Amino acid sequence: MATDSRRLSILTAQEIDDLYGLPRFDEDDRLVYFDLSAAERDAVEGVHTTSAAVHLVLQLGYFKAKQRFFAYERAAVLDDLQHILQRYFPGRDLETVKPLSKPTRLGQQEIVLGLFGYRLCDDAARADLERKARRIAMLSTQPLYILREALRYLEQQRLVAPGYSVLQNLVGRVVAGERRRLTHLLEQALTPALERRLDDLMETDEGIYRIRALQREAKSFAYLELHQEVERRRVFEPLYLFARDFLQTTGLSNESVKYYASLVPFYTVYKLRRMGCNPSSAPATRRVAC
Repeated sequence: MATDSRRLSILTAQEIDDLYGLPRFDEDDRLVYFDLSAAERDAVEGVHTTSAAVHLVLQLGYFKAKQRFFAYERAAVLDDLQHILQRYFPGRDLETVKPLSKPTRLGQQEIVLGLFGYRLCDDAARADLERKARRIAMLSTQPLYILREALRYLEQQRLVAPGYSVLQNLVGRVVAGERRRLTHLLEQALTPALERRLDDLMETDEGIYRIRALQREAKSFAYLELHQEVERRRVFEPLYLFARDFLQTTGLSNESVKYYASLVPFYTVYKLRRMGCNPSSAPATRRVAC
């Protein structure tokens, strides 16, 4: 988890910086990203002051690089400002470039959005994004996959991505929502007889938990091993048949089913009990969801 315990830790610090950090251009990058099209040049020429014009060129270049806007300190962008002055405003000094007022900065953002056909991710767009993310979660509940698909969707819709914490919260909500959806489906589908069978898995036979039979495979074709396989099939067949039919009703992808199946070896009896997944503290449906 991240520092805020409600948020998933999805990306590394470097990955977050790659997405949201201020662009770091070398001279070759500046030649490309600060190159102005005819429409961009007209927009810059329509600005009333040199300071505003320089900042507009700067934001145009940064938007081309990362499709988002930046609040920056002058010291962090000095090399880029110097390049823009030398290229488009020869003879002007860095001292003439002053910080922009908030209204001017927001006005320039509207100009940039119009030039590139992008929109800010407002409340309506965020609602659409969350609906898309819910559908993605049915394919996989892995947070990184959901985040990447959400970013791809934003790019396709030509929307400026909201901040990382907004996306963290969104991914957390849809992951939790998908788990609640599956749990609700289980609560509706499980019969009392199947719940009792699930409860029995947490009981022991001669000190060995029955659920561990799910994690064991036959070691050979010896008679005893084959006999145990036959017995294991007899015990688990009703649960298998239920799971097979139930999964067809969930809308889960094959990859998502494989992901959930891969968790079987991971969740030991100890971990299940630590999660409250035992007969004395939670119903069988909760244990299955765990």
